[in-house]
Amino acid sequence: MSPQRSHLETQNIVDRRLRTVNNVKSLMNRRLFIIALLLGLLSAARAEPKAYDLVNYKGKAAGVTIVFGFADGYPEASTLKTIDAAGGKTTKFTLDQMDKTMKFVPEKGGGAIKSVSLDIDGNDRAPAKVAGSCLAGGKSVPFTLLKSK
Repeated sequence: MSPQRSHLETQNIVDRRLRTVNNVKSLMNRRLFIIALLLGLLSAARAEPKAYDLVNYKGKAAGVTIVFGFADGYPEASTLKTIDAAGGKTTKFTLDQMDKTMKFVPEKGGGAIKSVSLDIDGNDRAPAKVAGSCLAGGKSVPFTLLKSK
């Protein structure tokens, strides 16, 4: 009888160890899941909301289409580009100066348009239309940009 009991005890010990190993695996899987969940929540919490709304404007002057993106709330992030009507060439502009007007200059040499001035104060809210002028061929050409979608 003693050898049988010994065999049963050995079987019980093996069963307990297997349960322990399975419990440890299950606990580790739960911990990994919780850590992954927390990391996902933390990264989502760190994503900062946008501090401004981009309001788009469009108009034509001196043979080009002017596309202006006004960053309402953070005017330094505003964008401007021109698209040549004849060849479709796009020229990007950077904000050069901002006081009562916003002045943009071409990023790389530019095309026919050497500068664009918009009659909008960076602190203004986004108006329905923006008046401005561009320097093309040595002449100042006035234009009006209207909100677009």
